[in-house]
Amino acid sequence: MKVKNSKSAGQVNSAFLTKTRTKLLDFITTNGLLVALILFVIFVAVVKPSILKWSSLEGIIRQSTDIAVVAFPLALLVIAGSVDLSLGSVASFSAIVMAKTALVYGFPIGVFTGLSVAVGIGLLNGILVGYLKLHPVVTTLGGLTLWRGAALLLTNAKTIGMGAVPGWILDYGIGLNTLLFLPVHFYILTVSYLVCWTLTHKHRFGERLYAVGGQEKAAFLVGINTKMVKLLAHTIAGFGAGLAGFMMFFRSGAVHGTDGDGLEFRALTIVLLGGISFQGGKGKMKGVLVALFFITFLRYSLVLLRTPLYLQHMASGVLIILALFMDSLLTQRAEKRGSGS
Repeated sequence: MKVKNSKSAGQVNSAFLTKTRTKLLDFITTNGLLVALILFVIFVAVVKPSILKWSSLEGIIRQSTDIAVVAFPLALLVIAGSVDLSLGSVASFSAIVMAKTALVYGFPIGVFTGLSVAVGIGLLNGILVGYLKLHPVVTTLGGLTLWRGAALLLTNAKTIGMGAVPGWILDYGIGLNTLLFLPVHFYILTVSYLVCWTLTHKHRFGERLYAVGGQEKAAFLVGINTKMVKLLAHTIAGFGAGLAGFMMFFRSGAVHGTDGDGLEFRALTIVLLGGISFQGGKGKMKGVLVALFFITFLRYSLVLLRTPLYLQHMASGVLIILALFMDSLLTQRAEKRGSGS
């Protein structure tokens, strides 16, 4: 009788430990980054109290917006099981088109033309990946070098666009003017997030994104136009790259062909670190938002603490590896749950 009781007690303890471990892993994977962000903010605030000044917070908001307009749409694309590694080059190219057109035809037409070009490139990627079934990594990696070269060709590797942005608009871009006591970048960031969050979690398009990313063949069999879903996701990502190009032009009043270098990889790091699975079909936009502020605050703090540039690059590399590790961990846990183990 005592043996049976000890066995049952052992089974209860084992089940309790397993349940506790599962809950702890769930908390870490869903809220760990938020906890890390809070602790990191406290640490930096103790070491460098000036980080909490309003001027610093405005700088963080502006830097967050520059990457947010790319990262949020990219999250939708990754959920759909695809990716675009050309977004930084597309942003530079669209900014160059904006600047050159604005110098001749005026700022509004320049912005419209640049955004249209970015959307067109996203549409082209969607056709190549969704309809012609080309691999998204290889296709967009080719686009990365193509559009970067085109941007340098159009500018002869020089900075252009000076004087194309009206002075009163440029004052908002560089932060001299605010809107309701907040930088205009805050409103751009908020609208970008709310639109992508609504599309992902409150619209039928979001359901189709998850279905296509989770199991494309099954999604096709239930009547979802998988090609069109990927086409639209790539087009939205292209529009995000166009917005990033606009932010480059808007913030400084001049652009260079290399302004968007590395933007796509920083955005992808944020997406993966935020819990969006590189396999597709998993993740939530709120995680991407937390990852955005974590990465931006980290980069801003490293500069403020006068960290050597090589260490900043090393930190970015570590974050990419960490993001891929978290993605692998989430995928393995999902497979274990699916097998009932």
